[in-house]
Amino acid sequence: MAFGITGHLLNEEHEQLRLTVRKFVEKEVAPISARMDREDYFPEEVFRKMGQMGFTGMLIPEEFGGIGMDLLNAVIILEEISKESPALALSLLAHSVLGAYPIVKYGTQEQKEKYLPPMAEARAIGALAYTEPGAGSDAAAISSTARREGDHYILRGQKTFITNGSIADVIITYARTGPDMGRDGISAFIVEKHFPGFSVSRKLDKMGMRGSPTALLFYDDVRVPAENLLGEENRGFYMVAKGFEVERITISAISVGIAERLLEWMTRYSSERYAFGKPIRDFQLIQEKVARIGAKLEVVKTYLYTVASRYDPGKDHRKESSALKYMAAKLGVEAGLEAIQTLGGNGYMREYPVERLMRDAKLIDIGAGTTEIMVIQLAKMIYREMVG
Repeated sequence: MAFGITGHLLNEEHEQLRLTVRKFVEKEVAPISARMDREDYFPEEVFRKMGQMGFTGMLIPEEFGGIGMDLLNAVIILEEISKESPALALSLLAHSVLGAYPIVKYGTQEQKEKYLPPMAEARAIGALAYTEPGAGSDAAAISSTARREGDHYILRGQKTFITNGSIADVIITYARTGPDMGRDGISAFIVEKHFPGFSVSRKLDKMGMRGSPTALLFYDDVRVPAENLLGEENRGFYMVAKGFEVERITISAISVGIAERLLEWMTRYSSERYAFGKPIRDFQLIQEKVARIGAKLEVVKTYLYTVASRYDPGKDHRKESSALKYMAAKLGVEAGLEAIQTLGGNGYMREYPVERLMRDAKLIDIGAGTTEIMVIQLAKMIYREMVG
């Protein structure tokens, strides 16, 4: 689908990147996307090839082997991959945005030199571990602890719903270093999977995004070198809160990619499927579905590209990122349901990808802050602006 407005936000390098990703997806991802969902299979070999192409180095500076800090590049890569496999795009996001980007932003020179080059090349896979059984949207409620003992921190606790958790080599882990300090007592650590005491309890079985592994992690007195403290001690909550901005912008690209592919299926199928002697595209109720999803996609994609192109890490983007994520998540689910309805019985069958894309889209309604949390945060910000 052609978008005239967003074209003005892209330069020639962006357009060339899109074509490169699209060709890669057609060759490497399309043949395995159904298998990924059916078998909950993570294609490690394809992920490594993504590293060779530079995709896993998005948001990593060139000096450390990445392709630079252009957030619009990341959006384009995730959007194109999501048209075929949202699950693979989600694992890429967890690796690059959640795993590598905090090191880019808060890491010491030594940490960057050690961890970023292998992550840029996908020789090491990244993840972020924050969510716990008792702390999801209430991010300040985490109970995992880290206590200083000499030149190490001792981490204890568990994390759940961790994307890439069962395959990650490097896990950015948040734990409480100030027991009675609330959100002001949380710190971030770079944990390697071979550290004694770290273990993957089990891989979780999900409704959608199958092929992107999600796991429950245990930290049983894991000894983390003090030099693996990421950023300042007791500033972890503010780091992850800032990270939500980039996560919400990039995860919105996955919803946009899903909606684009679903709209393609709606228009193609309704042009080929006949009922009562004519293609169903001639029926107004089908036209309304196509027009509504197409209009919303035009608006959300334009906003996505605008927010990504204007993102400045030194400024507050909570409102734009929350509004974008709220709209994009709703669009993906709505497009999925309407695509299934347009295809009728075929839409409900696994022979067609629309039911898979709808299941995948639902995750965006939950991850990176639920839609309900987006509503609460947006309402607070709007009230503050309007009435103080």
